[in-house]
Amino acid sequence: MNELTTNGNVLNDIRRIIEDGRRQAYAAAGQIAIATYWNIGRRIVEEEQNGQERAKYGTKLIANLARQLTLEYGSGFGQRSLEQYRRFYLSFKDMKITNACVRNLTWTHLRIIMREATPEGRQWYMNIERDTNGLLDERKCKRMEKVSIRFYND
Repeated sequence: MNELTTNGNVLNDIRRIIEDGRRQAYAAAGQIAIATYWNIGRRIVEEEQNGQERAKYGTKLIANLARQLTLEYGSGFGQRSLEQYRRFYLSFKDMKITNACVRNLTWTHLRIIMREATPEGRQWYMNIERDTNGLLDERKCKRMEKVSIRFYND
């Protein structure tokens, strides 16, 4: 008799353990990346904007940083990415609340949620995300956007 046939339960259990471990590692790495992006955004705001929501006219800090960081770390730190990190920090300034609210969200989900201008709207999207058990995708957000606009205009 084949060893894999006789030990099929063990093999399936080990496969599940490996897959669960990989999922947990991926989720942990994603949360660390999100914390990194938040801290990058905070630092940019501190430097370029002195804690204000809008930068002084004519500052080129992000463009200069993007040029240098892209050479060192790749495209994830280009100008557009740095602008998103800054917007992420400005959208969720309190890291303790951010950790609690975005624990199960990916960076992709957060970028979609950041499109919402109001804190109430962002909270609404995050609640929907939790209700869908992390299965929110861009198509669902676009559909929900129509509902949220009606909700906030009523």
